[in-house]
Amino acid sequence: MQQTHITGGMPEAVAKWIETRDVAEVEAVQQRILESYELDFSKHAPVADIPRLNLIWKSIPGQLARENGKFIFSHVRPGARAKDLEDALEWLIAAGMVYKVARIEKPFMPLAAYADRNYFKLYAADVGLLRKMAHLPAEMIFQAPEIYKEFKGVLAENLVLTELLNAGVDAPFYWKSNNMAELDFVTQLGARIVPIEVKSGRNNRSRSLAEYRKRYSPELAVTASLDNFSGDGIRNIPLYLLWKIKDYV
Repeated sequence: MQQTHITGGMPEAVAKWIETRDVAEVEAVQQRILESYELDFSKHAPVADIPRLNLIWKSIPGQLARENGKFIFSHVRPGARAKDLEDALEWLIAAGMVYKVARIEKPFMPLAAYADRNYFKLYAADVGLLRKMAHLPAEMIFQAPEIYKEFKGVLAENLVLTELLNAGVDAPFYWKSNNMAELDFVTQLGARIVPIEVKSGRNNRSRSLAEYRKRYSPELAVTASLDNFSGDGIRNIPLYLLWKIKDYV
């Protein structure tokens, strides 16, 4: 999974890694992709939105690195309000460059009916690009994970989100109960609502997941971590197998 945090899933970046096994070559590809994205702003977005698009885009790593990861408009630009930036944000979402994950307080069907659209997190469309945008050197992934241990969790969350969406899972939400507990993702899989807790390492214990299960007694809960596949009531799915979540849940 360390390699995935470096390359991400952009086809050109992955192909370059397979061809060269050279991290510098991969990062050069990622930098070109990021520059092409910003060029697309000027080509395709409304002129008035271009400065706002750039500000929102570049704020994503810092927003996710905050303690609760909630997207705050005033952190994009001091004094900015939702109405100032909403059009630009919707453009980025429609372009598939970012994913919006809204909060729910009650995990009932249909989940979308219980979403707070004004309280959300904003993730990048690719975990490798997120790492590059955050200026996290690739060598840190291998050499000093303890130095970026908090952002390591952010990368794992972004990876899981993209894997869920690529697996055809309904766009997930996240659950937060006041200031007591927060669960990374909650999604509908068929007739079931499945809570998913993400761990960047091998420790699958989660107070938030325990609190969620205590309140709502889900038939099945999922942890996604570096541990092997295991469990019944709480099923751990290794991060590298999450693309097959529909087969395991």
